[in-house]
This record gives sequence, C-alpha cells and structure tokens, in this order.
Amino acid sequence: MNETHEAKILLVDDSVRLRSRLEDFLESHNFGVKCLPDGRDAKDAIAEYRPDLLLLDIMMPGRDGFEVLRSVRESFSVPVIMLTACNNKTDRVRGLDHGADDFLGKPFHLGELLARIRAVLRRSKAAPAGPAEAGEGGGGEIVRGPLRLNVGRQRLSAEQKNRSLKKNLTNLEFRLFYLFMSRADEILSRDEILEYLFENRESVEGQSLRVYINRVRKILSELELDPGSVVTVWGSGYLFRIIS
Repeated sequence: MNETHEAKILLVDDSVRLRSRLEDFLESHNFGVKCLPDGRDAKDAIAEYRPDLLLLDIMMPGRDGFEVLRSVRESFSVPVIMLTACNNKTDRVRGLDHGADDFLGKPFHLGELLARIRAVLRRSKAAPAGPAEAGEGGGGEIVRGPLRLNVGRQRLSAEQKNRSLKKNLTNLEFRLFYLFMSRADEILSRDEILEYLFENRESVEGQSLRVYINRVRKILSELELDPGSVVTVWGSGYLFRIIS
C-alpha cells in the first residue's frame, strides 16, 4: 500500500457503466483504482500496478473470470473478490476452488462491497491468530514432519527425497494451513474453522468449507504428501494429522 491510498484495487469488468460507478465510489473512499475491460492484460497489470486486491467479474467476453483467476494464481497471491450476475452455488464453489477469497453477486449494495473489500484486506494483512508462535520451528516457520510453513512469505514447502517442493499460498490457503499445522492432531469443528477464516460467518455457505478442505488436500498432493492427512471426523469436523 502506498502513503496516499488505503489500498490499490485492480477492477476487471466488461461493463463500462459499472467500472465508472465503482471507480468513482472506491476513489471517494480513498482507494487507488485501475480498471480493465477484460482479463487479457490482467497479469501484466498486476505485475505493473501491484494491487492490494483484485475485483474480478466472472461473465466477460473472451476469457471469463475463472480463466483469468486460474492464470493469475499461477504467478500471484493477490486477494481476489469475484463479481457475478449469476450468483449461483456452482459459480461460488468454482471460484473458491480456483483460489478466490470472496464472492459477491450482482446487483450488490456499494456498502456491502466496501465491507467485503476491507474485510479481505484486513485478513490479508493480519497475522494469523492461533496458539502457535510465528517463530515456531525457527525463522518464522511452523514445522510438522517434512512440511514447513513460512509465515512471513506465506509459502509451504516439503522435503522429498533430497529435494524441496514449494507452493506459494493464497491468503485463505495460508490461513487454513496455519490453523491446521498450529493445532495438529486436534479436532476442529466446521464452525470454528469458518469463524477463523471469516469475520462474517453468516455470509459463508456451509458447502464452501468442503471446497477449502479439498484445496488443502490438493496442495498436499502437489507436494507429494498424503492428502489423507486432513481427516474428516464425521459429526465433529476435521483433524490434521502430523505428517511423519
């Protein structure tokens, strides 16, 4: 963030009217705003503008928001709020599975958008709250077997057969791994996990948690670790087993 703006936002939406409306509104609340009419140049704009948050429309000509998000996540962990006129559960699950941090259906109240933006920004800046100390394991790391979570860089790594596999995490992925690794071998209820991840627990649908858990398991697989380390405890919640 710079010294004059609360945060810098990159807005990608094909509606000229909405872009103009949101740009005026956000600038009136001390946000710096850069707008794009589609997602073709989104990665270049992120690299140049270095936004603190990306507002990304789903329904756009050419590359839709899901394709853009998938491309962005290959290189950047910038927080993303997806905007959609459909506002159905399938879109929400798909967006979250691609690495979105939040999801807002159109039409929306500008006050709600502002609240969502500030909540996501607070989560992205805040140090995780949990029983483990940031310095656990040395160097700002939490260590569980071959798995290492670098707290400062939001990076997960695993030592495998004399080589190190690394994965840069989105904000939500980082907070999930921080929670699970801090409280390994402890059953965490569904409500407890969602309350840790979100300020407004009521705005999150129950099925979203399964998407987040699947993302954790997928990342473990990418690091060649057992995705079954995240155990579903039926009727209770989830447990992260210490990886041996």
